[in-house]
Amino acid sequence: MITPKYCISAPSRYRCTCIRQYRRKFSSEGGSAPSEPLGLSERKDLILWQLRLSAYVSGIAMSVYGGYVLFSSGFELERSRRKFLLHWNSLLYGSGLPPKVHAILNSRFSACLSSELLQSLSAYFIKFDLAKDNGFRRRDAILFLESVGIDVDNAFVQHFIASGTGESKDHRLVSGCSLQEFADLLEAIVLEDRMNGSGGLEGKLTEKLKEFTGEVGTNFGQPPRSFRLSNPLISGAATSLSKGLGKYIQKDLEEAMASDLRNELDRNYNLRAKLEAIAKTRKLSESESRRLNAVHNEIKLLEDEVSRQNRTSNMLWWM
Repeated sequence: MITPKYCISAPSRYRCTCIRQYRRKFSSEGGSAPSEPLGLSERKDLILWQLRLSAYVSGIAMSVYGGYVLFSSGFELERSRRKFLLHWNSLLYGSGLPPKVHAILNSRFSACLSSELLQSLSAYFIKFDLAKDNGFRRRDAILFLESVGIDVDNAFVQHFIASGTGESKDHRLVSGCSLQEFADLLEAIVLEDRMNGSGGLEGKLTEKLKEFTGEVGTNFGQPPRSFRLSNPLISGAATSLSKGLGKYIQKDLEEAMASDLRNELDRNYNLRAKLEAIAKTRKLSESESRRLNAVHNEIKLLEDEVSRQNRTSNMLWWM
């Protein structure tokens, strides 16, 4: 195809328009058709540009979200992974989590402390939290620090108090405190003591926690109730056997509950199939229609419960 001379001498922004007009004229006069339909190349360029823009925006959004999750998790990969999992789960199933998953997540805590101190700390916190009607409060943590002789005007302690909920300091002191927050407070104080070169505070905290663990009971001022086997030679084996039996019993109960749900779901499936078969032969009566609607609602509830249990099992497997 020959391009006119006046198109060659035209400015670049008018040259494309001139060439298109010439192609259209050349095609209408019986010449060979253009190799591409008019505007197809522009549409391809527009689609590619939109895809690139979407990829850039998605990449920036994912980078910002990943950085936020990593920062809010204290740059710990394991905590970030669990938070990613919870967010993804909330997108699929809603913001609510099963109570079992909530309990497992709330029972987990980690700190840069000795295993003995962590064990004593968890036992102290759990017993104290169960003993009090309003649970473990930030004031209880402050009282424990005072009993050990730690200055409560410490910057870490003040930050711990400020993290509570409430408008005034007194309100924040009586707000709830999680085991992880208590462990983070002790971790900061112990690490500061290590940096100062003392290193004896961790052992002191462990001894004090062990002392308080035996004193915290459901009724303050009374000696704690202790249950132990009379023969210490078999106490360890009996304890491990009891724990093993407890796990098997719990597993059997869960399997029995799941089996009951499946049986009930199958029964409703069969009943729905029968009513729908009747509806194909004749019109259902008013009572039969109400029964069919009730069966539909029952199936929906049972399917939601089965899905919730499967979801809980999957989350526990990933965690």
